[in-house]
Amino acid sequence: MIHVVTHLTVAKAATIINAAITFVQVTLPASLVLLVIHFMSRTNQAVAWSSIGQILHSSIWPTLLRSDSTSRKSTGFAVPIISILITVGTVLVAIAGIILPLGLHDGPLLIDHPQIVTASYLPDKSPLALATTPNRYKYQYGRPCGPAEILLCPDLTAESKNTTYVAPTVLIFNSTPHGPFTSQYRRFYNQMFSNESLSGSPGLFGTIRSFLQQDSIFAVEGLIVDMTIDHPGIGFWNTTVPEAAHGGTWSQDVLWLEPLTECIPTNLTVLYELTDSGPDAVHETYNLTDHGGFYNLTPDYPPLSRDGQHINLSQHAYKGAALSNFIAMLYLNTSRESSFEGKNYTIVDDLTSGSTLSGVTIGRITPLPLSYLNGTMESDSMTSTACQGFGQSDVANKSNVHVSCGAFLGPPLRTDGGDLKDYSEGSKWKQDIHVCASTTRASIQTITFSSNNLSNLQSLRLSRKPAGQTVLWGIEKGNLNISSVDLVWGRIDDRYENDSSIWAVRSEGLYLPAGRSAFGVTTLPSGSAHAAHETAWKKVYETVFSGDDYLVDYRGTFDYAMRRKYQAIVEQNPVNGYANIRNIVWTDMMLNSVVGTATNATAFFSANKPSIEYRMPFAIPGFILLAIWLPSFLLAIVLIGMGALRPDHMRDVLNHTSIGRAVVGASALRDENSPNQPESFMPVDPSGDKTHDGKDISVCNSDVTPVTLFLNRGSTNETAPLELTTDH
Repeated sequence: MIHVVTHLTVAKAATIINAAITFVQVTLPASLVLLVIHFMSRTNQAVAWSSIGQILHSSIWPTLLRSDSTSRKSTGFAVPIISILITVGTVLVAIAGIILPLGLHDGPLLIDHPQIVTASYLPDKSPLALATTPNRYKYQYGRPCGPAEILLCPDLTAESKNTTYVAPTVLIFNSTPHGPFTSQYRRFYNQMFSNESLSGSPGLFGTIRSFLQQDSIFAVEGLIVDMTIDHPGIGFWNTTVPEAAHGGTWSQDVLWLEPLTECIPTNLTVLYELTDSGPDAVHETYNLTDHGGFYNLTPDYPPLSRDGQHINLSQHAYKGAALSNFIAMLYLNTSRESSFEGKNYTIVDDLTSGSTLSGVTIGRITPLPLSYLNGTMESDSMTSTACQGFGQSDVANKSNVHVSCGAFLGPPLRTDGGDLKDYSEGSKWKQDIHVCASTTRASIQTITFSSNNLSNLQSLRLSRKPAGQTVLWGIEKGNLNISSVDLVWGRIDDRYENDSSIWAVRSEGLYLPAGRSAFGVTTLPSGSAHAAHETAWKKVYETVFSGDDYLVDYRGTFDYAMRRKYQAIVEQNPVNGYANIRNIVWTDMMLNSVVGTATNATAFFSANKPSIEYRMPFAIPGFILLAIWLPSFLLAIVLIGMGALRPDHMRDVLNHTSIGRAVVGASALRDENSPNQPESFMPVDPSGDKTHDGKDISVCNSDVTPVTLFLNRGSTNETAPLELTTDH
């Protein structure tokens, strides 16, 4: 049976137990002494009186009743002082037994020496994990190739069945745990492709749970997620942790995907005033204000350097912004010369112009095509291609890095100094237009895990840093266009650096190649979780901010906490805030879409060791007791060790101070002032027939001599203390 007591620490419980034991230790002998006094016989042998005297005088009663044995009068100073120390020591032992445990408290957990230990899978219990598809072994890796899934993927032949990867490719990209075959879709199902020779598990896109409001790094089922504003990203990790009672610390290298975005202000601002319909009103009239977007527009065609893995996102964004402003300037029938700082262009939205920047989108956080005022599908495609740096007909390779481009109508901000949470009629607002370019960078990050409770995934404390080493990355070689294939990529073993079937890149990070998923519909490619980053960017730039039919209101139309977060990001960082918004939304969508499956069976683990701390004020009684005990103990050891105090002498002193011997006259105790006492003492041999000098004598054995206590149990006469008695 187990009893649980709340609001009580271990130290307090130990104090209560010690106090109870001390109370019993004092009161039990005192109670038994009372019973001895009441039930003892008046006549006993002399040795029995010695035993009875020891019982009576070792209790607390002589001290309480101030009997003769507690008198401290002596011809010297040693006995009174030692007698006082004995009393003080007895009291201190009782006090220290109660007070000392109160200073005990649980100390900090100390880190033990690292060692290799086994690790096991720790399931997540969050809503995100509940929606994750179980039975990961059923996931089928695959990929569609060609615009209509009619082309053979790289290195495949018509005879290939039920696979879209040849064995050498799988072998190369499985040479490390940081490849494409250690990631899967969070939610998937299985199906056959239309040509019945290729298979793969399609992923289900959708936000199960948004973590945009969580500005920290944490673990979820299958991933490490960093949702900090400045450096978001995800790491593939299959939630395997060591087993330890008190937790511990360990590190692990993971494959990390980081969203990178650069935004360039177009220097064009939308100004409007709220009507009585509140923040959700349709604005039929608004102003587009020039702050340099028109009058300071460059007359030269913006350059774009294409240097493979050395990508400059600012150039991409600047080129998109320049082209976007040029198209808007043509639509408004203005020029660099006719515009000036602060010039307002009033736009009346008749809802039939086809303009993406319309009265419906004003007041909302909205992605815009680069030709947002007078765009057609053809002009949008041309400007996007110029900004991205690649087109659908370009060959998929390591140099054609995936880049998404688009304009962005930022969060609404007050221009009249009012509160952002106040949407009163007549309040004045603005929204800046930026053009952004985004890509995804893969790297190896070292994640440090620490926790005091390894049974709960949410209790993990995480930090990350770059692994700080150049590694070998591989990109699958092929001869298909970008619109036809999602190339396989990942970290590979050094022995494949010169393999002819891959492009090898040795660096700290890899900018991921453009592929089929960057075009067409915004669905996850079947069996190709390594290409999900392209689909996520496509949604960020085209659809996720455009409608209100998502489970999560990313545009902040009805979720005012979401809108307020975007506003705060831009207020705190007007330069990079617009890029940060896109990065955290991409991260939120990716963590809801993919998981890592690589499992580590062991970990280099430093376990936490429990410790105890002590509050020294509670040790004061113990220090006083130590100051009495230590010199007493050491002096006693010295006396015995030097032979100054022999055991036989100690035995004689104990025997001859017992009351039984004193009564029958067999004690060495003498009254030096009494003329009736013999001058010498003749000790009795235990055999009863010889003295210690060896001569035969006839004496009575004192141990068996009957001795009677002549006290009336009911008498009220008070016995005078021995020290006051003058009649000997």
